[in-house]
Amino acid sequence: MRNQPLKYIWFVAIVFLQTTLWAQEEGEIRKIKFIGNSHYSDKELQSRISFTPTTWIGKKLFKKKPSFYSTDGFEMNKRELVHFYQTEGFLNIEIEQPIVKIKGRKKKIELKIPVIEGEPILIDSVKLRFANNETFQQLSTAHQTGKIGLLAHPTQRFRDDLVWNDRDQISRFLINRGYPYATATPEITADTINKTANIIWDINRGPLGYFGPISVTGNIRTPEKLILKQLAFKEGDVYSREKLNRSQQQVYQLGTFRVASLRAQLTRQQSDTIPVNIVINEAPRTSTRVGVGYGREDQIRGFIDFQILNFTGGARRLNLFLKHSALEPYRIEATLTQPAAFSPNSTLAFSPSIRKLKEPGYELLTYGINLSLLQKITSKTSGSFNIYYDKVNLDTTSLARITESSLLAKSYSKSGIAAGIIYDDALPRFDPSRGWSIAVNTKMNSMAFTGKYPFLKYLLEVKNYQRATPGIILASKIKIGAIQPMKGALIVPVEERYFAGGSRSVRGWARQELGPKDNFGVPMGGNSLLEASIEPRIKIVGPLSLILFMDAGNVWPTGNTFNLSDIHFSAGSGLRFATPIGPVGIDFARPVFDTEHQWQFHINIGHAF
Repeated sequence: MRNQPLKYIWFVAIVFLQTTLWAQEEGEIRKIKFIGNSHYSDKELQSRISFTPTTWIGKKLFKKKPSFYSTDGFEMNKRELVHFYQTEGFLNIEIEQPIVKIKGRKKKIELKIPVIEGEPILIDSVKLRFANNETFQQLSTAHQTGKIGLLAHPTQRFRDDLVWNDRDQISRFLINRGYPYATATPEITADTINKTANIIWDINRGPLGYFGPISVTGNIRTPEKLILKQLAFKEGDVYSREKLNRSQQQVYQLGTFRVASLRAQLTRQQSDTIPVNIVINEAPRTSTRVGVGYGREDQIRGFIDFQILNFTGGARRLNLFLKHSALEPYRIEATLTQPAAFSPNSTLAFSPSIRKLKEPGYELLTYGINLSLLQKITSKTSGSFNIYYDKVNLDTTSLARITESSLLAKSYSKSGIAAGIIYDDALPRFDPSRGWSIAVNTKMNSMAFTGKYPFLKYLLEVKNYQRATPGIILASKIKIGAIQPMKGALIVPVEERYFAGGSRSVRGWARQELGPKDNFGVPMGGNSLLEASIEPRIKIVGPLSLILFMDAGNVWPTGNTFNLSDIHFSAGSGLRFATPIGPVGIDFARPVFDTEHQWQFHINIGHAF
């Protein structure tokens, strides 16, 4: 009987231990924290394992499935972490047993995972070794001068992805210089005592190759001769994968295909003659696009775009475009496009149009003709050159009540030339997280041709996107423009002037409301513009992001006048929801450091910039 209480104590202890173990094995993971990690953040390490902490919002709103803790599951995650660290050069990584904390009756688990990273392996030397005692001076020189772009170099921390990148770089270098079967294999020697690694690249060039016969299949309406003109090579040229890829892009640029694929027929026998097969899948000859949307400024908007491919033969296409919105009550435009007009990368377009514009600062009806040449200069740079003629019918009662407005006729014509160039490597296209976009546009009205209101106009816009942290993109923009009346002209047409304020400008003001106005509050526009914005874009959960922004800018009446003491500022925040066609969102903003205090509300498709 004296041992009876002891039995009860053992029974309770065993039940408690089993319950605790069961809770650990079945508990839902709510939080994961790493201890001892200095090279990688908790968020980066979490992305490398299958355990995923889940919040109530994530489960209810975004249907995220929770992760449940188990010993076997942790061992699997431990192996994933060890593999990640070792591929990053930490060969002596150690992952210790986790600290498991159970919270609440619903067995919510917080994990703390201790990490001992150790010292990384550093690269001591990188050498090239050619098969069969060959030498290739061009590659050796490029390696010595760093022009080949190898990422794994002495004193660099050894990482698997750097080695695989360099393998592709070496192979690509040789393939683009006529060796289609070239291979590069790394021989890696690691010294775990001295924490160093040596890399020797075994390189086999293979035979020098040449482009062979070229065949085209799948083209029905598009002439084969036109397709072959888009190629960057001809039969008998030294083989180059870069020329093959560039040719595929240029063929697709004709705009009449769903698919355009160029395939080099490489063989196991490593033949020095490489046939090329061009496979075409033509798009339907006619198609129609319809779009409907809503915005705070243009309200209900819609468009119809009817397209005819291979119009009158060749690769020409005709587009008939109709649009309606509150700012543009109607726009009717026909565009005849001739791709590959003067070179594989040039496009010529002829566009007559009728447009009705209804802006806060003016209302007008314009009939116009535009002849434009678009030239792709590089993969990231494009240029344009336009010759235009517009007949404008202006509603002079819609203009600001100032003396200069009386100088504008109710009906006038404009003609001139416009040119622009843009460099754009920002990616992804609709929701960029890295890169630059730099655009310069100029316009000369009634200078090359006779007409009213001669002026010279330019606009520079620079945008940058960079990843500040794994979950934050920092976007910034600056825009500067000026208009200078020429040949003694006293005024610039109102539709050519600069206006500021709105969903894609300084967001603390409504559309065109920032800048000079008359006594009735009608925007006058100006001949000088300066705008700047900075915008952290913070990923919250799933497709939802939060943005915080500061905008600054103003418009001045005279050209090349930028009074920095007269800059106006606004600040605000918004939400973005990512979709396949780009983000959709709302912004709230108000002026700061200003006498104006009214809040503005904007609905956007796409980012403000």
